[in-house]
Amino acid sequence: MNSQDPKENLMATIAILDAKLDTILNKLNAEPDKSKFMTAKEVEALIGLHHRSILNRSNLPPKDKNFVPFHQFGTRRKYFERKVIEKIFLPKV
Repeated sequence: MNSQDPKENLMATIAILDAKLDTILNKLNAEPDKSKFMTAKEVEALIGLHHRSILNRSNLPPKDKNFVPFHQFGTRRKYFERKVIEKIFLPKV
């Protein structure tokens, strides 16, 4: 009999399921919630800063003061959280 640890079996199964779910989600090209996330071009329309500047700032190291945090949802396209963009770029009223 093969005496493997049940915890290892469970972790292996979870890893397989995780990989399958990633594949399915990537094929579906799930779009993020438009009310919560926006593209660089939408950020440009909102604040007036060129979309390439936004994308370049998202490539900076996270500790850099000009870094703009982003999310990717299975594609190469970067999405920016609306609340974060408003907090960083829009003046406080």
